[in-house]
Amino acid sequence: MDQLPTAMMGFGLGLLTASLGAAAIVSLGSAPAQAQGEVPQPVSETFRVYSSLDAYDEGSCPKNVTVITTSSPYREGGYDAFGVAQLSQIAGPAKFEASDRFSTTWRARLKPQYRNCIGTAGLVDENGSPNPSFMRMRFENGNVDFILDMTGYSDINDYTLNILYQDIEAGNPVWRWGGTD
Repeated sequence: MDQLPTAMMGFGLGLLTASLGAAAIVSLGSAPAQAQGEVPQPVSETFRVYSSLDAYDEGSCPKNVTVITTSSPYREGGYDAFGVAQLSQIAGPAKFEASDRFSTTWRARLKPQYRNCIGTAGLVDENGSPNPSFMRMRFENGNVDFILDMTGYSDINDYTLNILYQDIEAGNPVWRWGGTD
């Protein structure tokens, strides 16, 4: 698995980690729309948890998970975004489940009150409607899987978005992805 040292992640992850503390953070979206010299601001989004119809158990799943994104300051030729998924509100420390050049899956053991949850989670828009994303979650067998999957997503030049870094820090999934502009 290709991993860069944490120190090389530089300004972006340091700013993200310091700014967002205990919030659940996940990388979203496409090329940032910011002017050169502007400091990127974290963006809060919501993952809505959908219980499985054949395994519905009232209250066994969290209602939603907050996710936050931040991008690096603009630079000519490309863009990248940093993410940290702090699953600590619903689960224990994460570990790598699978990883390849296009996707990474982290797994964490759900806290006791959520261990019967069987379902999925995905982004919703401001109206509460599903919003397809390269990030999603799966709840099953007492675990939660957080999946970052760039399959089928491209930048403006028709190159697949790349996962540039993936790791676990303080028990939480962290990553950086990017593309060309």
